[in-house]
Amino acid sequence: MSLRERKKRQTRQALMDAAGRLFDEQGYEATTVDQIAAAAGVSTRTFFTYFRHKADVIRTNSVERVDAGVAAILARRPGEAPAELLARAFDEMLAESWEMGLTAGLVGDAYKLPIFSPQATIDRSNARLERLAAALVGACGIDRMTAYAMVGAAIGAVSGTAAVSMSEGRTDEETLAETSRACRRALTGF
Repeated sequence: MSLRERKKRQTRQALMDAAGRLFDEQGYEATTVDQIAAAAGVSTRTFFTYFRHKADVIRTNSVERVDAGVAAILARRPGEAPAELLARAFDEMLAESWEMGLTAGLVGDAYKLPIFSPQATIDRSNARLERLAAALVGACGIDRMTAYAMVGAAIGAVSGTAAVSMSEGRTDEETLAETSRACRRALTGF
């Protein structure tokens, strides 16, 4: 990664970290873009270089996580079985989550926003499922039904395991290892 790219990534992460802290301290609604930018040590204009809206800070990890998974699937190794490929893609997605800060911006009253409504959550989940399953079909030539079943099983295993692990106070490293094992167990039947 070039120096410029590293600097951009650091600035983006600083904005996400600042937003998460401020949302937690004073609530989502009370936090302004100006405050987020100031806390990150950048201008408001710089904030808008990285995010269109304050809510984008909350959504950003999900998009980047799926991008990492799709990229891993499209980089399929010769002879790699679909289940192992998908498990490796989920490992990449989880690594991206931890690198970018899994819960950055997902604190305080942010969950009350319309972007976290049941329908919006379902829509985002379906979009993730569609992107990952389509990549799996393209990379492996498996049928669509199987691809959707595999991705659904992996998402369920990873989400459930991560929630339990974090609620039990396990470290990030332990949670990452547990979710990787759960994903592989869920994909065993494929």
